[in-house]
Amino acid sequence: MGNAIRVLLVDDDSAIADLTATYLQRANDRIETVVETDPDDALAHVVGGEVDCVVSDYEMPEMDGLEFLDRVREAAPYLPFVLFTGKGSEEIASEAISAGVTDYLQKGTGTDQYAVLANRVENAVAQYRAEREAEEADEQIRRIFERITDAFFALDDDWQFRYVNERAADFFGHDPEQLLGEDIREAFDVEMGQQFRDAYREALETQEPVTLEAESKFRPGTLLEVRIYPAEDGLSVYFRNVTERRRAQLELRETKQKIEALHDVAARAVACESEQEVYDLAIETAEEILAFDLCTVDAHEDGALRTRAVSKMVSTDDYYDETPIDAEDNLAARAYREGESSLVEDLRETGAVPAESEYRSALTVPIGDFAVFQAVTKEPDGFDADDRELTELLSAHVSEALARVRTETELRAERDRFAALFENVPNSVLRYEIDGADAVCKSVNPAFEDVFGWSEDVIVGDPVDDYILPEDCHEEGRSLNERVRHGDRIEGEEAHRRTCCGDRDFLLHTAPAGNGETEAFAIYVDITEQKERERQLARQNERLEEFASVVSHDLRNPLNVALGRFDLLESECDSSHLAPIGRSLDRMDSLVEDLLTLARQGQVVDETEPVALSAAAEAAWETADTKEATLSLADNVVVDADPARFRELLENLFRNAVEHSSPGSRSESDDAEERGPASNRPGADDAAERDDSVTRIEVGVLDDCTGFYVADDGPGIPQDLHGNVFDHGFTTDEEGTGFGLAIVESIADAHGWSVDIADDRDDETGARFEFSRVTVHESEPAER
Repeated sequence: MGNAIRVLLVDDDSAIADLTATYLQRANDRIETVVETDPDDALAHVVGGEVDCVVSDYEMPEMDGLEFLDRVREAAPYLPFVLFTGKGSEEIASEAISAGVTDYLQKGTGTDQYAVLANRVENAVAQYRAEREAEEADEQIRRIFERITDAFFALDDDWQFRYVNERAADFFGHDPEQLLGEDIREAFDVEMGQQFRDAYREALETQEPVTLEAESKFRPGTLLEVRIYPAEDGLSVYFRNVTERRRAQLELRETKQKIEALHDVAARAVACESEQEVYDLAIETAEEILAFDLCTVDAHEDGALRTRAVSKMVSTDDYYDETPIDAEDNLAARAYREGESSLVEDLRETGAVPAESEYRSALTVPIGDFAVFQAVTKEPDGFDADDRELTELLSAHVSEALARVRTETELRAERDRFAALFENVPNSVLRYEIDGADAVCKSVNPAFEDVFGWSEDVIVGDPVDDYILPEDCHEEGRSLNERVRHGDRIEGEEAHRRTCCGDRDFLLHTAPAGNGETEAFAIYVDITEQKERERQLARQNERLEEFASVVSHDLRNPLNVALGRFDLLESECDSSHLAPIGRSLDRMDSLVEDLLTLARQGQVVDETEPVALSAAAEAAWETADTKEATLSLADNVVVDADPARFRELLENLFRNAVEHSSPGSRSESDDAEERGPASNRPGADDAAERDDSVTRIEVGVLDDCTGFYVADDGPGIPQDLHGNVFDHGFTTDEEGTGFGLAIVESIADAHGWSVDIADDRDDETGARFEFSRVTVHESEPAER
């Protein structure tokens, strides 16, 4: 049977019966229902013993509820029967009670009546099961006692003993032969007692059997059950000692009452809102129902048992405030660790150390993983097996209540955290429910109100798409709603939405709300500025591409023609004008090449890959005209970059360092030069000893690992020119184009990097470029 409550619902209206079944199962998850509209069909479930309770309507066409009750009582006299009817009157209620219904409840409106019905069904079944258990126990006791041979003796019509069996003779304290022929009234005048004498006389006079149960005067404290059977010539008397049976029945009745009371406590525990209230209820129950005088509840907290509730009879000075959970000589700690109850008859015979030396016996029961209940007495053998079982039942109820309180506390905290997150998250969030093709708004957070311009009290209850979807996006909205309705999660899809500040671009994320399959959250991450930047970059790339096309076609082609004609002219004639013309054409060729490089390198980098800083520097060093310069690598890390453009950046820096660190340039350090940032000189010799004709260049990682640097030991850059060196066409070299560092800055911008010139310091020489906002890895990239 288990804990399930099988309820037979009988109602000629199947809709009402099904509704009642649904609400009963919601009100109590232990209830299982069987619905029948025909009483005859319903009776088959009763006859088959398939149900624990019958809930029946009164007015039914085949037979009314009371007639059906009579049929049920014929099959199952004690089965709980609840009359649940819409026809209510005192007359029907009186008839129902007289007919023996377990309970009577009138149907009403609303759903609260089903909770009342479920409670009454549960109580009726609990009482029915308890009574059946008690009857089974009584029957077991009766069978045990019937197997024991009764004491028996026979009297003649003069009240003299005619026969006495051994058990009866033992009771009287005589041999059977000594009693034969004796008048029972004379032999046991006082000991027989008036009740027994009157019963013998009644049986003789009426010639009807008499059964008597009374305390023996011969053996005070002994309860006898006596059956007296008359005959024409005397009496046959059977008797037995029923003291223990009656005591057992009394104890069983008391136990039953305690169990019922403990079940009531479980209902009271539902109202507890804190763990402390549950602990206090446990002590109150132990005192009032289990009659324990000295008891306590110790809760598990941070590896120790701490006292949370004690009975009124326990002095706080007599009990531990805290017990380590690993204490070996403590019963409570051991019971918690092992998860097993213990009953100690005499503490002095164990190794356990009681909180008070006067305590002699102890009952210790763990309360799940939460706490330990312990009761003690100052007398040995203060508890028995029944006390242990009842306390374990109390512990089960308390553990269930604590689990519920803790779960509800965690849920409240989780709801509070979620509400705080919902209210304070900077992104726009709304909760909605899919109703057909519409997403109906349930709630929005403050960020949504600020961004979209619709307050919660205006938009809640309406299709949200009517407020935030542009006119040309309604089909997209219906498609998204359909996907969510089918359980799809939308992860970062771009969405164009209408707001109080005009149309904006968002990344849309959805997640189920947890309140049903049709409810969800929509999170809008504003990417309007990012999208605008992307559009600007796209336009920039288009303009750069157009510019590169113009340079490569409209300038390069005529220049190539001019260079070709110049070569022919130079071979055909000799003139002082040819050299200036050649130099001008070469100058134009360099300018066009740098313009093409600047245009192409300035386009945004779409994809990057891990590139070893050392490998890129060495490759650039091989292709740059570095003359007598030297390169050193202070660090070897990996950066995310476009390999070709990264190499172009390093080549320009290396050429710039060499060109502006030549001996002529060193002697004219006051001249402004197109240079890189100031740097420490890695491994440099003393300034007086180093060879000034050799330029030393170093590549390494910034101290905060956010980028890299390129430094040289040349004359450096005047502070007042730091803001000009990256300008297009800025140069102090008559032969320079002024695009070298402009190209460096364009490549850095295309990667999303920042480039700066480090400030000069008095004790250092040279220039140093520092590139930041670079993704830097510690290890070498894998072989490609």
